[in-house]
Amino acid sequence: MKKRWVKRHAFFDGDDVAEQFKIPSAIARILATREIRPSQIREFLEPDLKNLHSPLLLNDIEAAVYRLREAIVNDETIFIYGDYDVDGVTSLALLYRNLKRLGARRVIPYIPDRFVEGYGLSEKGIYEAKEQGATLIITVDSGITAVREVELASQLSIDVIVTDHHEPKDELPRALALVNPKLGRYPFKSLAGVGVTYKFLEAYYREFDVPENPLMWDLDLVALGTVADIVPLVDENRILTKFGLIVLEKTRKVGLIALKKIARLNGGPMQTWHISFVLGPRLNAMGRLSTAMKSLQLLITRDGAQAMELARELEVANRNRQSIERAIFKEAVEMVENEIDLEETRVLVLGKDGWHEGVIGIVASRLVDMYRRPVLLVSFKDGMGKGSARSVRSFPLHDALKMAEKHLESFGGHQFAAGFKVSEQKIDDLARELNRIAGEMLESHVEELPELEYDTEVTLSELDREFMFYHDKLAPFGYGNPQPLMLVKGAEIVSKPRVVGTRHVKFAVNDETATRSVIFFDGIDRIEELWEGRVIDILFTMKGEDLKLVDFRESQPNHERS
Repeated sequence: MKKRWVKRHAFFDGDDVAEQFKIPSAIARILATREIRPSQIREFLEPDLKNLHSPLLLNDIEAAVYRLREAIVNDETIFIYGDYDVDGVTSLALLYRNLKRLGARRVIPYIPDRFVEGYGLSEKGIYEAKEQGATLIITVDSGITAVREVELASQLSIDVIVTDHHEPKDELPRALALVNPKLGRYPFKSLAGVGVTYKFLEAYYREFDVPENPLMWDLDLVALGTVADIVPLVDENRILTKFGLIVLEKTRKVGLIALKKIARLNGGPMQTWHISFVLGPRLNAMGRLSTAMKSLQLLITRDGAQAMELARELEVANRNRQSIERAIFKEAVEMVENEIDLEETRVLVLGKDGWHEGVIGIVASRLVDMYRRPVLLVSFKDGMGKGSARSVRSFPLHDALKMAEKHLESFGGHQFAAGFKVSEQKIDDLARELNRIAGEMLESHVEELPELEYDTEVTLSELDREFMFYHDKLAPFGYGNPQPLMLVKGAEIVSKPRVVGTRHVKFAVNDETATRSVIFFDGIDRIEELWEGRVIDILFTMKGEDLKLVDFRESQPNHERS
């Protein structure tokens, strides 16, 4: 699929700061595309745990840590309430491990059943806490909108501490403490749920003079949840992830050691993609298909044999998830191709009995990429459907669902992703209404060509040893700090492209300043467009000393470097 190449916006003149900070000009130009000020460059290149914000700046933090202290001293039963995704499970594991370390004897972890209770604090969970004799509930990665549920807990004489990172609504729960960076004066608003949990514990350790070194060894959990939740890897998230990856590489947790072994991640530095594409999906699979409790057990167990057994179960669950996802994707594509007029349909609304509601969100995202228009998928059971929706940049999904609310039982989410319930009788009305709304919002039936945003144009000679030294300092890469995508113009292919492995292509290019090796992963389908002597423009990232080709096109006329 053709893509438009667009240069990222620069927030300052990179060449001006290159001399000031004694860094390569190409690195300075890349830094200029990150949302940082020139004064933050040194801190960006040298993340330090000392630069974390004080946890005592968090809203209600003192009330939270003193209530927790009281519960530990009085040997109360503490009910910790999580979520079924990676952020929620790692938050729960982090809190559980540390509460036990701090002397809490009766700690009961709870994850709601996504298919029965759905997301967030539930009445079922609160009654379970009461039955277990809990006098304190601590939520992680949830709870900031649970007004009615917190009131129920209060009526049952249970105090609630909410730790969450989601957007609060106008009405806040009347909890004993609301620890959320989006409330109050906390300087960084984009922590993941596990990051908030870490700051909560950090505040406790400092307030009561507990040595923090054991908490540092839990930064592997923080990195897992932060990267998997796709929060921007800037500010505190960048620092926590940077050191969390180091801990993850050397982790002492038998569960993570087993999971890495099963996933064949033995040896070598850990990078964010290991979380996004290897460890994260395995931890997520159980929560998508059944219950996430086994993922939690993996992260808190101290039994090596049990850890290996659980890791194998997660591996099987992930393969099952992939199989289910492929089957639903195939069925959805067949429905689109056989039943829908793509010339007339701006929003795809598809539903079927028996589709697994835990994976339809992933499938919807794939369909958006394929058809470049909003997609809603619905799993029906007994006439009622649970749906997942994903959208394109030009179609604000939450606004559209609000306008079509009369056809829905309920909905929630944001402008790019949402969940909803709809009766089978109203699915056609919903599809018509959303397409009517899209007709007013969207100029065409499909989103314009997807964009590839690159950081800067370089020459091959700029990619020297000093550049690579600083390029590695730009990591960890992820949302908000993507791996640098660079442009070289007028690169001549100077070796015959050859297939390596089964689908990859390798060749060399020269731009009159230097010659470099290029690897084009999964590029065999375009190998006929590559021949020795052809001059092309290339977009690439770095993979070691090689250029990892992302896209190429016929060389455009030279112009001043962008």
